Parts: sequence; structure tokens; C-alpha cells
Amino acid sequence: MDIKTLFSKSIVLDAIPPIHPDQPNYTSPRTYGVYEIVVRGLNTKRYRYGNHPIRQTELIREHGSVRCLALYFDRSLAKQLATALNQ
Repeated sequence: MDIKTLFSKSIVLDAIPPIHPDQPNYTSPRTYGVYEIVVRGLNTKRYRYGNHPIRQTELIREHGSVRCLALYFDRSLAKQLATALNQ
């Protein structure tokens, strides 16, 4: 699948239900994000994916700044997009 098609299958970032107060690190239903690491001189993969918002928090701690590019209900779509963007 090409990058344009993968982006078209993403869900609207504002459409994610609020995080439940008893589980502040999860969305319901579970979502998977694709993140761009915004760091100059990065020598590793610039695009990462994972369980949203947990992975986003980890990447911010590790790199300082990330941007969520897309969210999916299907983990495999997030993985495909991150892989395609890193090529």
C-alpha cells in the first residue's frame, strides 16, 4: 500500500474518545499512532509507531519532541505507514 492510501485509512486525531480517568495511559478503543521524531541529526529511524498515547509519551521522554502524524485502530496499518515513511 502506498503512503497516500495509508494516510487515507487513518482516523481523525480529534475523533479519539477521551481517555478514561481510571486508565489514563490508554484510549478506548485502543489506537496505534505513527510519530515523527522532530530532532536534528537523528541517525536512527525518524518515524515510529506504537500504542497511543503510551508510545508518544515514551518518545517524548527519549527524544524531547515528537509529532503524531496518524492514528489507526489497526496496528498493522500503523506499522506499514512507519515503515514506508522510513524508506
